[in-house]
Amino acid sequence: MLPKPKRLTKKRDFMKLASQGHSVFGPFATLRVRQTKGLPSKVAFITSTKVFKKAVDRNRAKRRMREAISLLWSEIPAEMHLLFVLKPESRTAAWDILVAEVRRMLARVPEALAKPAKPSSRALKHRAKLSKPKSEKK
Repeated sequence: MLPKPKRLTKKRDFMKLASQGHSVFGPFATLRVRQTKGLPSKVAFITSTKVFKKAVDRNRAKRRMREAISLLWSEIPAEMHLLFVLKPESRTAAWDILVAEVRRMLARVPEALAKPAKPSSRALKHRAKLSKPKSEKK
């Protein structure tokens, strides 16, 4: 398990990643990344019940990705927030292929940051909900 100072935990950080983050796509996960000025690098892993029906499978996929990141921590760019949205293939992929793919995704972070940020669908839904007047919100 990653130490607490290396983990993203605040909802505010997740929403910033959704609205201001840059995406790097891979076969086992989608990486959302956002540069943070003066803050240490932090990582989070999420998956939904639509992807993995059983909690055992969700937890196994997250444990595997956490271990891969702990091995590759020295390759994570400084002052970054990273969010891995796991895909079904992440649970059953061969370990060496999984680590190599995570390494490749981390290497593509500077390329992704050079492009303009594209808000995720979740951020667009949240923005639409916030923009409604209070009288319409029920």
